[in-house]
Amino acid sequence: EFHEEEGSGVGGGKKRKEAPRNSTKRGISGDATIITIFTSNYHLEPPTLEALGRLDMFKNLTVVNVAPVVGKDREAFSIAYLKQRVKESRVSLPNGGKENVIVQQLNIPCGEGDIRPLVRYLRMLSFYIHALASSSKQLDHGVSSIDISVSFDASTNITTVTAENNGDEQSLQLKPGSFQNLYPITSMSMMLDSRASHTVAELQKLHPNKLQNTSELSQIIGFYFARTVLAPTVILSHDRQLIGDLIKILSQLDGVHGICDIDPTRYKMMKSLYDASDTPNLRGDILQILHDNKTSASTNCVAVELLCRTTDAQLQIREIIEDTPSMTAFSTERSALHKDGLLFGVFVEGEITPEIKSRASLVV
Repeated sequence: EFHEEEGSGVGGGKKRKEAPRNSTKRGISGDATIITIFTSNYHLEPPTLEALGRLDMFKNLTVVNVAPVVGKDREAFSIAYLKQRVKESRVSLPNGGKENVIVQQLNIPCGEGDIRPLVRYLRMLSFYIHALASSSKQLDHGVSSIDISVSFDASTNITTVTAENNGDEQSLQLKPGSFQNLYPITSMSMMLDSRASHTVAELQKLHPNKLQNTSELSQIIGFYFARTVLAPTVILSHDRQLIGDLIKILSQLDGVHGICDIDPTRYKMMKSLYDASDTPNLRGDILQILHDNKTSASTNCVAVELLCRTTDAQLQIREIIEDTPSMTAFSTERSALHKDGLLFGVFVEGEITPEIKSRASLVV
């Protein structure tokens, strides 16, 4: 199918140009040249597969079951991933050098099935390893190394992290709390960004009888500021005022930019393929904040208040609060929204759906 266009063809006449792809269609459903991949935790039911197969774009759709790694492969992944996370957050020496932190042993249950809980567990371990290494490092200017071992006691459900530095040992014991977050049995204040303890103290002043476990909330907000554990941090509550105050307090801190009062049923979470480029949306707002402050992007944080009064509203925020980079049609790695340094305070009216609860860091 062609159309003619004025131009400088031979003899000064018109040149012929191929029409834009899908120029006669409203969408891309009839285009079989685009490779499409669906990913889901749910089986594709036969009626759905049959319906999709009626479209040219999906007529060759094939279902491939992808299984998570198991056994020795899962153990190898665990040690490799933990070493990678620790390497990315090496401890600074007083003279500006770097400690060499080496994970020598990892003796933990790696579980089975969905690998995301294991990844989250390993991220938390890397946070505590960094904190323990920071507290145990030598203060001389010589080359130093810290050997790390991690073990798990099934009888007590306690994870022990040990740092050995030139013959000196220091250990930290961790216990699971709500949502399988790891918390130190003995509080170590140097692990937390001072902004985390300040936030909880201010919130407690406003809501003295509502916060049941301030130590857990402090640690979760500490993870948020560390930017290496929860990506994003998601805090749920049935108390709108509590969530609103949390975001306001965070927004007043250095390095934190707040976005308040977002109703997913009234404000787009992200643009669709067919939206105009200037369509307001939350994903775009967050990216704009990060772009405007790109000189300090590694330390910038964003805190967002989401108001979910209906089940549909909870459905609409599933992707934005999920622990994966946010992509849209034709996104690239460069345009993806990476969620470290993001916190979503979510007010939920009524029952919390399983999909949203599975993405939560904490419920307050």
